[in-house]
Amino acid sequence: MSQMMNHSSYRHSLNHMLTSHLLGGGYPALMPGAPAMARNRDGQRTTATFNAAQPAAHRAATANYPIHIERASIDSLPQACGVYVLRGANDMPLYVGRSLNLRGRVLAQLNNHDEQMLVRQTRRVEHHRCAGEIGAELLEAQLLRELRPLHNKKARDKRCLFTLRLDAEGRPGVARVSEHEVAANHPLFGVFGSERAAQEALHQLVAQHGLCSFVTGLEPSTGEGMACFGRQIRRCRGACTGEESHHDHQQRLNAALEELRIVPWPFVGRMGIVEHQDGLRQVHVVDQWRYLGTLDHEHRQLTMRSSQKNRPGFDLDSYKIIIHRHLLGQLEWRPVAA
Repeated sequence: MSQMMNHSSYRHSLNHMLTSHLLGGGYPALMPGAPAMARNRDGQRTTATFNAAQPAAHRAATANYPIHIERASIDSLPQACGVYVLRGANDMPLYVGRSLNLRGRVLAQLNNHDEQMLVRQTRRVEHHRCAGEIGAELLEAQLLRELRPLHNKKARDKRCLFTLRLDAEGRPGVARVSEHEVAANHPLFGVFGSERAAQEALHQLVAQHGLCSFVTGLEPSTGEGMACFGRQIRRCRGACTGEESHHDHQQRLNAALEELRIVPWPFVGRMGIVEHQDGLRQVHVVDQWRYLGTLDHEHRQLTMRSSQKNRPGFDLDSYKIIIHRHLLGQLEWRPVAA
C-alpha cells in the first residue's frame, strides 16, 4: 500500500514539475493553445498570449468556402496573375476582375461581407492565367465588353467617341469621331468616351496652360478689350485684353494640344506584345491599338475571338493600357503573321 502511495505521490510530483516547467515559458511552442507564463521586469509571473499572424497557407486552408459554389473551381485557382469571372445560375456572368494573385483575390472577395449578394448568386469561378499585367488588363477589358457582367460598372459603347479639333479660326472644340477615323491617323487631340469627358478635358487644358476662355470659345465675350474670368483671377495671360498677341496665344494652344495628340499606329500590320512569368510566355496580338487576342508559346490560340479577328478600327481601352508603356519603351514587340 505504501509503495502504491509513494508511486502515486512520485508521479503527481513529476507531473507537477513538468507542467510548471512548461507553463513557466521554457517550451511555449509545445503548448500553442494555452497561455504561457512569463516574468515581468520585477520578476513576477504574468500570462503571455500569442497573437502572431497566421501564415497565408493556414488562412487559405481555413477560409470560408461557400458550399453552394463549385469547390473544384475554387481549388483550381492559382496564386498567379490572371483574370477571373464569377458565374451564376445558367452560367450567367456576374463579375469580371483581375489580380496578380487570383486565388488570394477571389477568396478575399468570397469572404467580403460587403459583397454577400454577389457571393450568394455565384455558382462557379472561371479563371484565365496570364503571363503579366498587360495581358490581364487587355483580357479584362475585352471580357467586360463581351460579357457585360451584372455586377461590374457598365462599360460605355466606344463605337462613338469624342475628340478635340481646331476649327477654321483655330479655336478648339469637341467633335464626335468614329473609331475608323481614329485608326486612319487623322490629327486628333485626345479620344474620350463621352462628350462630357471631352469638354472637361478642354476646360482643364485651358486652365492649366493659362489660355483665354474668350479666345478659345469656352466663354462668350462681353465686349472688345474686356477681361475673361481667367484674366480676372490672373490665370489667363491677357489674350482677351490685348496683353498677349493672338499669334503667341495660338502657339501656346497648339503646343498644349500636342500633349493630347493620338499616337498613330507605328507598325505595318499586326504586332505582338511578349510577356513572360513563371515559365509562361504569351504574345498579345494588337493591330491599330486594338487587342485581338493572346497566343501562348506554342502559338496555340487562347483568347482570340472570331468577332475580333477581322474587326478594324481603334479601341480606346486597349490604347490607354498600351500607350504609356509603349512610349516609355517598356514593351517587347514582335511581328505576328496575319
